[in-house]
Amino acid sequence: MVGSPSCELSSSLPFTALRQPRPVRPTGVRVSLRQPLSAGLALCLAMVFAFSPGAKAQSGSNFWPMPSQISADSWLLIDLSTGQTLASLNENQPMHPGGLTALMTAYLTFVALRDRVIRLEQTIPSPPEAEIPPGPRIFLGAQGASVKELLEGVLVLAAHDAGLALARAISGSEAGFVGLMNQTAQRLGMRQTVFVNASGAFHIDTRSSARDLAILASTLFQDFPDALTYSSRREISFNGIRQTNPNRLLWLDRSVDGLMATDLPGRSSALVAAKRPQPLGTQEQVQRRMMVVISQAETPEKRVQDAQRLLNFGYQQFDLIRLYRQNEVSAAIRVYKGATDSLNTEFRQDVLVAIPRNQQGGIRSELQHPQGVVAPIVANQPVGELRVWFGSRQIHSVSLVAAESVRPAGLLGRAIDSLVLWWKSLGLSPSAQATGPSS
Repeated sequence: MVGSPSCELSSSLPFTALRQPRPVRPTGVRVSLRQPLSAGLALCLAMVFAFSPGAKAQSGSNFWPMPSQISADSWLLIDLSTGQTLASLNENQPMHPGGLTALMTAYLTFVALRDRVIRLEQTIPSPPEAEIPPGPRIFLGAQGASVKELLEGVLVLAAHDAGLALARAISGSEAGFVGLMNQTAQRLGMRQTVFVNASGAFHIDTRSSARDLAILASTLFQDFPDALTYSSRREISFNGIRQTNPNRLLWLDRSVDGLMATDLPGRSSALVAAKRPQPLGTQEQVQRRMMVVISQAETPEKRVQDAQRLLNFGYQQFDLIRLYRQNEVSAAIRVYKGATDSLNTEFRQDVLVAIPRNQQGGIRSELQHPQGVVAPIVANQPVGELRVWFGSRQIHSVSLVAAESVRPAGLLGRAIDSLVLWWKSLGLSPSAQATGPSS
């Protein structure tokens, strides 16, 4: 006979909505499996708990808003606090990244700094004048410039001479650096991106998309947050020449602190980031960050208008909900062949999710993890996933990780658990007894 799993019902998981005067604590259910199912390790349990169980969504409660009056052909709005795409249009449409190519140059420069290939105060020689394509410059002289100054030129102006100088310093040649750019793009999942040069100068074979540029910018934010200390500067001065940042939203919106803007004939694109404080409950505040990618806007003025509208739309139309706190134990998983037979799980950081404003009733979540794991297990090792739904739409997913390490058991313990796993693979429970025909 197959044994039934033993389940415990715990108290509801509290969450807090931004813009609410007091924390909201709905009545939900969280289920933790304490015994494995007889189907074995491959079988996963879906633990579903609704934040408003028994309450049916009212008409229109699952409505997902969309912005209006956006003129650009392709755009994307992402809540970087959660990683969710809140709204988009033609985000996979091919486009020429222009000066936004400098994002990859900057990313690889930060990688080289981290790996000590170059140093921030190291002086880099100027590239040959004949190799610098027409376009924005910081006007390097014969003395060259420091890596820090070149990064300023790349992230503020998308300066061609600065990008080319960094490429040659890191890889020895622009061709070698372009190869590294394309390898990195593929590793990050930028499937529609091909780089041809390090400067961002126009080339017919260079291509990307709003989605790919969002992937790159998000990675840059996550891995090297110091990049914003460069991109947020309204102007830079080098060799006595002062130049202003083409990202005009730095002047119009104090919450904007990056990232880049670029103009090609008839095509204006930008990648804009903003961070605005918002209350979380009655005693907390969070710095909620949004990012907008604008591609193929008709003019720089329309690009600025579109970016501003999308930022305001994101902050005004979506609440931020906390589902789990960082390091909160969420479930226990059976451990086989380990020094302990139970593993606590948690999340690496607060689990936040953005939903349409005042529509908490439409959210539900599903926690999935295997019925058992085999030691050894390392702390922070992914062991499951939390999926969040708004109505019939999956809007978020977060990895569930091991809260602690589990070392292997001794020889006898491993042998016993091996027998248990073999027994379970037959679809039997160790406690099941064979029955024969009655005499």
